[in-house]
Amino acid sequence: MDFTIRALDAFPEPEFTSLRAAAFAGIGEESRLLTEVIADETERRTQARMSDPQFPHQLKIGAFFGDRIVGWSYSRGEDKTLHTINSGVLSEFRRQGIYSGLAKFTVSHASQNGFVKIVSRHSPGNNAIIIPKLRLGFVVSAFEYSEQYRPLVHLTYLVSQKRRELYQIRSTPITPISDPI
Repeated sequence: MDFTIRALDAFPEPEFTSLRAAAFAGIGEESRLLTEVIADETERRTQARMSDPQFPHQLKIGAFFGDRIVGWSYSRGEDKTLHTINSGVLSEFRRQGIYSGLAKFTVSHASQNGFVKIVSRHSPGNNAIIIPKLRLGFVVSAFEYSEQYRPLVHLTYLVSQKRRELYQIRSTPITPISDPI
């Protein structure tokens, strides 16, 4: 079969519109829904920004046992994303739900302040952090190699329930395997 490839000033219509619709038929509805979710988030973000002139801002939270700080989390806002920079819990206070409490507070803060997602990076073997975040609805969104920190896994929490649902739909295989080999 012979074909040619050419640069165009414009796509031929209506052929192109039909071709595009057919090529993306399987994801068109999710894309339309995602566009609606993004518009809603933009409106919410605009309203939050009007009430908080400090955007982007920092979130510093601590967990206390009496007057003693035993855990912390530090995040920084950038545009629509809240980046968790670092956090930790003193070893004798671990496995008591303190880190989960810090993460839940961060999620609540992000939601109330118009952020659309929270992202963080972790050592892949740091199960004390990764497991609580996965339980809260964070998803593995990327892997990277850092010269300073070595391999890292990125976790993302999408604040909007609709966006989380669309992410789930869009991240599953297009054609499910019905008969395992």
